[in-house]
Amino acid sequence: MKITLYSQYFNPKISRRLGRKIPVDVARKYTDDKLVEILRQLNVVYDVREGRSSRVPYEKCKIYNIEANIKKSTLIKIVERRLQ
Repeated sequence: MKITLYSQYFNPKISRRLGRKIPVDVARKYTDDKLVEILRQLNVVYDVREGRSSRVPYEKCKIYNIEANIKKSTLIKIVERRLQ
């Protein structure tokens, strides 16, 4: 299953209405390097590119294309728990 994650999902400056998927106190601990480390620990195939989120097109972000056998919401919850 192919999953697309945007770094905007973890940006503490973005509101939930604009696409942040995790609580703001956890989002403050987020860095792109930490996400890459978590993805490596999960042994998933991924690639990273620059782009823009559809909800916040005026800000550049990183787009993570992930090939894994889990749902997107489950992956976001795993990232959230590992950032705490």
